[in-house]
Amino acid sequence: MYYWQVRKYPPLQKESQYKSKILTWTSIIDIGNIYNGQPLTAEEYLSVENKYVKAMHIYMNYMKVTDMEVYLIHKLKEELFIEHTLKYPECYSDEIINFYYSLKDKDNLSIREVDLISRLALREDIVCQLRHQDQFFLNHSYDYYMDIGSSIVCEAAIYEIKKLGLYIDLWDHPYEDNVWDNSLQ
Repeated sequence: MYYWQVRKYPPLQKESQYKSKILTWTSIIDIGNIYNGQPLTAEEYLSVENKYVKAMHIYMNYMKVTDMEVYLIHKLKEELFIEHTLKYPECYSDEIINFYYSLKDKDNLSIREVDLISRLALREDIVCQLRHQDQFFLNHSYDYYMDIGSSIVCEAAIYEIKKLGLYIDLWDHPYEDNVWDNSLQ
């Protein structure tokens, strides 16, 4: 399996030993905070979130993925989830709220449900991993990172994801966070 990290942040410079801190937002809870002299709006947040969902779709389409299984690791405490839905109502439709409450470990998700679960994961409302057989893998982690695993390298998908304005880099070390790989050991 090949693994890529997708993010809105530029990559570490090859000659640099450390990554300088970039003052940018990393979570839905940053809506309203000031970045580069401007408040982060829900519209801006959703615009970037939509790029991540589109990036996921691009790779899934090339891989002909039509459904995914969820490994649900954790749901945010209900009180905090409700707080998010009230504080950021433009980000939480009835559909996504109902999906949050119905979601269970080992569910087999349609493409539309993969959209919803990805949005919940990017918003840090849930922690989960998704897979399609042994061919495709998704993991959304903290600070707005998304990891894609694929049984093949698809240069066309990578190129299209970069055209969205996102960064995508192949992991250059073993990827140890795939819960399905680890469960086989």
